[in-house]
Amino acid sequence: MLTMHSISRAANRWAVLAVTLVGGAAMAVIMAVRGEVALAIVLPVIIIGYGLAVTFSAERSDVAAQLSGHDEDERRRLINWRAGATTANVLMLVLVCGTFYELVRGELGGKFSLLSALGGITYAASSANYTRAKGKHPVDPAE
Repeated sequence: MLTMHSISRAANRWAVLAVTLVGGAAMAVIMAVRGEVALAIVLPVIIIGYGLAVTFSAERSDVAAQLSGHDEDERRRLINWRAGATTANVLMLVLVCGTFYELVRGELGGKFSLLSALGGITYAASSANYTRAKGKHPVDPAE
């Protein structure tokens, strides 16, 4: 018997593969138009290979399940939440270091400083939003 949950899970399972197929085809076309034949072959193989690997090994591997978007339980949602937070912290560290590099070179206002400002503003705005929401946004990502 098909339920909304089983239909949603099936669609989610194939979504990563579909996105990598479309992305791989787009990369192939872009690289071919640019005349870079080797990249027109290699890039799609890499991205489609990734999509195939995580899609077909998601049932047997927690890592592949995470990478393919299978948030079926609280543990996986918490892992995804923590991984996202760690990624954001590392990216902000890189951007702040890049901003200091721009500052030393006298190039303040470049890509690093603009992205750092965007990251800081986004963090402040989302913190204010979640602080004011009082109960609208659960603290525990598993809820």
